[in-house]
Amino acid sequence: MPHAIVTGAASGMGRLMVERLVKDGWSVAAVDLASPALEELGTHTGVTIHPCDVRDLDQVRTCALATHGPEGKVDRLVTAAGIATIGTIGELSPERFAETVRVNYIGTVAWVHELLPALRESRGQIVLFASLAGWMVTPHYGAYTASKFALVGYGETLAMELKGSGVRVRVVCPPAVRTPMLAGIIADGHDPKKVERSRPLRPERVINAIEKSLRRGRRRTWVFPGPAGIVWRIRRFTPGLVNVAARRLS
Repeated sequence: MPHAIVTGAASGMGRLMVERLVKDGWSVAAVDLASPALEELGTHTGVTIHPCDVRDLDQVRTCALATHGPEGKVDRLVTAAGIATIGTIGELSPERFAETVRVNYIGTVAWVHELLPALRESRGQIVLFASLAGWMVTPHYGAYTASKFALVGYGETLAMELKGSGVRVRVVCPPAVRTPMLAGIIADGHDPKKVERSRPLRPERVINAIEKSLRRGRRRTWVFPGPAGIVWRIRRFTPGLVNVAARRLS
């Protein structure tokens, strides 16, 4: 039975990934902050739960040792832990920036570091949740955008360094997705009409795109679900046009 470790597993894309893997016959170590949602996830057959704050590097080191499968096996790592911090750069304190970077970026780096030896041994898979925001600027999301830009650069470097190792790396860059994170953005004051203009994807489409990419086994690192690939191409060749659209949506 293949074994996966998923961070941010209690809700959103992480939870959906856990459910898909269990359905497909995987055992899963579900990692997230301690919560009733994580406890409930642990009632599912094939799932073990591991409370962990990805901002705490000591916790990550300890938890990573406990998440390995039988005989230390790790076949897939999925880093879905993330937060969205809203506010202009002038409004957000350095502490808020640092927290966002610790969760979205450093938390991912820490988990990859701890599990990379096992993933090399199994010739496994690494799935990093970045965002289309890692390629294009979004006003009022400077902290989130910066953390995802960092993750995009990290993921591409990781894929280059692992070329020939048998480890497949996928960096997932979806547009807005209908998850609790998006609901939280609206609750924090973002205009729901503007959110709907971005036509958020159903989360199942993102998971399907990831699984399709891994099944094909190509060396392509990026996964752009839904219209994300089109937006990425437009951003590359006509960045001003995308920036105008981003300002209007924000």
